[in-house]
Amino acid sequence: MSQSITISSLTDGLPKLGSYRGILEEIDLVLSNHQSTIAEVGEVIEKDPAVTARLLKLANSAFYGFPNRMETVPDAISLIGIQQVQDLISATTIIIEIFDGVSPDLVNMASFWKHSLACGVAARLLAINHRLPKPEKYFVTGLLHDVGRLVLYTRAPDQAQQVFSLYKNKSVLLRQAEFEVLGFDHTEIAESLLKSWSFPANLIHGVRHHHSPMGAGGFQREAAMVHVADYLINVMQLGSSGESYIPPLNLAAWDRLNLSPDMLESLMDAIDEQILAVEQAFMQHV
Repeated sequence: MSQSITISSLTDGLPKLGSYRGILEEIDLVLSNHQSTIAEVGEVIEKDPAVTARLLKLANSAFYGFPNRMETVPDAISLIGIQQVQDLISATTIIIEIFDGVSPDLVNMASFWKHSLACGVAARLLAINHRLPKPEKYFVTGLLHDVGRLVLYTRAPDQAQQVFSLYKNKSVLLRQAEFEVLGFDHTEIAESLLKSWSFPANLIHGVRHHHSPMGAGGFQREAAMVHVADYLINVMQLGSSGESYIPPLNLAAWDRLNLSPDMLESLMDAIDEQILAVEQAFMQHV
């Protein structure tokens, strides 16, 4: 086990959501005035043409499936919701800015983000299937489920190489190799990072326990959503965060979501359709 790094040494000092932090702070400022309007929030977002284009592209895609085309940011906000738009901007920031420049010797970033985006799409679809409110929060949780690995790859590449060497030589799951080399795994790194970024508890626990969903206490449903989504995406081989094997399915998580095998084909078809739309909005920036 490596004694040279700790979780805090990996996560301390990471940037706080990059240049888009200004947009998020401006949105919060507008919303602090209870008489503010959707149009005023839209004006803040429209200051950044790239964010505006990405939001409208996503809002008009199969990801949402709205019958009428949305031409303006206020149109998108009125249908998607302000909190969901804020979450999507945060997710965009993390994709584009925070972990730029990960060594290709460790992971193919296009493959990493394909896996992450697909997991977000699958988690959102599972939430919609359960008729849960604000399913976009599950998209963001799924998107960030393996962000702890990116912290490791960027902050401790030597230890990451040790993890991959053990993983390949012993043919174990990548998470097990992380434990053996580091004494902790990527979910614990992610928990520390997301707490430092002040993400909500449901998202933090959904990420932290996506390999052990029944250990998530009052957030078992969130963790089970991401766990099952991750399993399905691994089975479908949609990208990779570095793991070549398929981690086992937690049957208790499957039962917790009351899923039927009969729904799998239609769910996978929907994932295939929506991942293309999400990739068009996000992946050109990776």
